[in-house]
Amino acid sequence: MEQQMPPPVVDVVKLFRDYPFSTDEMYQQGLASIVADGVLEGKTETEKEVILRKTELFYFNRITGHALTLENICETDPTTTSASAADESRTLTFAELKDLIEEGKTDQIPNNKYIPEAINEAPPSESQAPSRKKPWEIAAE
Repeated sequence: MEQQMPPPVVDVVKLFRDYPFSTDEMYQQGLASIVADGVLEGKTETEKEVILRKTELFYFNRITGHALTLENICETDPTTTSASAADESRTLTFAELKDLIEEGKTDQIPNNKYIPEAINEAPPSESQAPSRKKPWEIAAE
């Protein structure tokens, strides 16, 4: 039994580039769901491009069984924004983080989430557990 060799990365990248994401209904439904969740809000055009490319990669890999990465695409096409992909996963130094906070640019801090300054309006839940017995109540049994 002969083992099949995986196709070269260049061929897989070509398949990826030729894939009709704009007409694939399942991809468009998933993308609409992601956009509705506000993932692209407050992002720069470059960040949006990277996020959209990652959604395409995830979907493409899922339906084709390939393991294509953003780096594979950047290697075969130098015009692809690889710098923004590297910046997105880069850890900020303490000095960079401090500068962003002091300048009020907290939206540029990776993995920074907005937490509203409001108290939860929902009523607290009622305890379902029985009250714990006091030591003298246990001794009396």
